[in-house]
Amino acid sequence: MNNQMKGKSGLRRKKNGRKNFRLFLSPLPVVMLLIFILTVHGNLRAQQPVLRLNLSAALDSALLNNAQIRQYQEKVEQKKYLKKSAVGNFFPSLNVNGGFTWFSQNAELNMSMFKEGVDNMLIGYGALIGQGLQLSPAAQQILVKTISNVKKLPPVNIEIDGQNYPNFNVTLFQPIFTGGKIIAGKKFATAELNYSDVELQKTKNEIIKETIDRYYAVVLLKAVVKTRKQVVAGMKRHEQDAEKAIKIGMIPPYTRLRAEVAVANAQRDLSDDENKLKLAKMALKASMGMHIPADIEVTDTLKFQACPLNISQLQSDAVNHQPVFRMIEEKKVMVKQKHNLDVAAFMPQIGAWGTYSTFRDKYPIIPSPFVIGVQAKINLFRGAKKINELKATQHLAKEVDAAEQYAHEQVNLWVNKSYNEVLNKQERYRKLQPTIALARKNYEITIKSFHGGMAKSTDVIDARLLYEKAQIEAYHTLYDYYVSLSNLYLATGNPEKLLNILIHDNNQ
Repeated sequence: MNNQMKGKSGLRRKKNGRKNFRLFLSPLPVVMLLIFILTVHGNLRAQQPVLRLNLSAALDSALLNNAQIRQYQEKVEQKKYLKKSAVGNFFPSLNVNGGFTWFSQNAELNMSMFKEGVDNMLIGYGALIGQGLQLSPAAQQILVKTISNVKKLPPVNIEIDGQNYPNFNVTLFQPIFTGGKIIAGKKFATAELNYSDVELQKTKNEIIKETIDRYYAVVLLKAVVKTRKQVVAGMKRHEQDAEKAIKIGMIPPYTRLRAEVAVANAQRDLSDDENKLKLAKMALKASMGMHIPADIEVTDTLKFQACPLNISQLQSDAVNHQPVFRMIEEKKVMVKQKHNLDVAAFMPQIGAWGTYSTFRDKYPIIPSPFVIGVQAKINLFRGAKKINELKATQHLAKEVDAAEQYAHEQVNLWVNKSYNEVLNKQERYRKLQPTIALARKNYEITIKSFHGGMAKSTDVIDARLLYEKAQIEAYHTLYDYYVSLSNLYLATGNPEKLLNILIHDNNQ
């Protein structure tokens, strides 16, 4: 791995002089990554630009441009506005409504419904008038009897002259007591926002791991393709040497076929790995959120870097930094506030209101322009709906507790499994080094023996294939080692630590 892009990689130093490697998100779009040395590569007629980058630059692009990260960033913004919406419930609501009503005919007072009551009222008024005039009791009785017989109120309906009724009202409502419903709603919205923040961090961690894995898949296949090309070149040279040996009678002619088969197999393996490399580059570009038609060229190489690991520290880091635990904590808050909302449904809802009305003179009964009041409402029965919702929330709380216990068990298993895989791959890679050295030595000795007439053509081919197999196995083991490391640090909630280790290795 080289250090040519150190300035763009986001490396920083603390004021105390110690190195502090962390990711740096550039505010510029991915096009600014083209500042990293664009060259012309391959077929001159195609003129395809090549973007050369290291691991840190790839991660910067992924964190800035990956579509999944942008999705969860938008989700966080959504929750921010929902929190503001919940805060708005503390303030009064002001509503304006207006309209126009038309009756097909004038309304009428149905006199048959209250004529008798009005007649009795007139009779009573007649008695009071007689008393007021100080008439004799006999005269008062005659007056009351006369009024009751006459019944002055007409027996027909009274028509109200008006068919058009406009209205325009301004109403203000201020909640006074909601049983804690508004406060619980605000806390619930805050917990949802915090949950989304942690979910965004979890997504970033996963994209960091994905980018590291895909970056090193490109590095791996680049090294494998290079080895395959060396094998093809070596097989072709051996094919030529075998042809010369056949001509001078050192080896029988049929050995030419074995050499040709070896060349064909080597070319086929090279073509397969070149196609895999193209697909790996496409996958890396997808993780980086890179949509320009440029090819990419990674600048790092596969080499072993030992990482000091402490299983106790790793488990402690997982408990403190694994996003899933923080997500569960926020889930607990949401469940608690959901319980408070369910309890508030049993409480009375009290609020103050006021209304101002216009067009009052357009109505048969002229109301007051301003009306204010206090209103209380409580539900007494809804088919046991509220009680069942409350019980459901209680079981939801128990579900979250069980989920937390399960998460601790699974993360602990995840950390231990990844830790053992790292140790296993590390040990396997170290044990492969003597095998590679012996295979190389065997190949060199076989080549010399063949040229001296002491070895067969098939011995050279087998020795070269054995050496190639050991090399490629070492590359794959080293790749698996770094994948296991990235998986381990993802389990602890700190996937960027692997990048810090690799960058530190580059600076040495």
